[in-house]
Amino acid sequence: MSLTHRNVGRRGFLGLAGASGAAALATAAGPVFADEVARRPHRVVVFTRTAGFRHNSITVAIATLKELGAANGIEVVATEDPAFFTPEQLRTLTAVVFANTTGNVLTDPGRAALQDFVTAGGGWMGVHAAADTEYDWPFYTELLSGGRFLCHPLLNQRATLVRESATHVSTAHLPERWTIPTEEYYSFKTSVRGTAQVLLSIDEKTYLQDPNTSWIPSASPPYLPTFVSGRMGDHPMCWQRPVGNGLSWYTALGHIPALYSNPAYRQHLLGGLLRVSRHGRSRLPV
Repeated sequence: MSLTHRNVGRRGFLGLAGASGAAALATAAGPVFADEVARRPHRVVVFTRTAGFRHNSITVAIATLKELGAANGIEVVATEDPAFFTPEQLRTLTAVVFANTTGNVLTDPGRAALQDFVTAGGGWMGVHAAADTEYDWPFYTELLSGGRFLCHPLLNQRATLVRESATHVSTAHLPERWTIPTEEYYSFKTSVRGTAQVLLSIDEKTYLQDPNTSWIPSASPPYLPTFVSGRMGDHPMCWQRPVGNGLSWYTALGHIPALYSNPAYRQHLLGGLLRVSRHGRSRLPV
């Protein structure tokens, strides 16, 4: 547990692999853009560099995204090298995934390259601790729609999430109320409702927000706990928003390794991956 930040889906279950991929994409994620077949190939990088707490789910997150991508026509590569973020490298991609990154993980040139990529039409996807990353970069806060990490409960718990979109590819498969047996649930400094399309929220009556990580003495001066409450009232957990010509999608779920074996969560991740990659493929210049 950090002092500062504080199951297997059927391969190809959406049937997006092989020669019928474009037609299946239309079924699973909305209409295929007319010129999609002429666009750049679906290629996504998963970035997992950490400058703070390091999640033990990173390895399984990479493996899951690679498996889901391979089964659905998306090439997924992984890196922890900030030097990857250059205009030349990003020109080969349709989307970027930040999976459980923490702290400041990019160089200034890397920040500029990522910002240009997204605003030109690229997709960006954040998983869990991506909200605990790049605090002093205003554009990254924009990617998160202002949904900055505040705290999380001291214990992982069972809780129920509320589906807010029955049509979005990342949530359409979920029941209206989706109970997760155990996970770490983030609270945020502000609700993103009104600045982003909320896709999932959490029913705060189904778990305890407090005590939380803000109640632990800090590792740096002044060392005293801050004692904020994790209760938000309105508590979004997954959302998307346009950023320039690009698109960002974020899910707060993805802390524990076991969650990546949950079929509903895997399809949730796949939906986010499909959405941002398809957006980048259709909007970015070839």
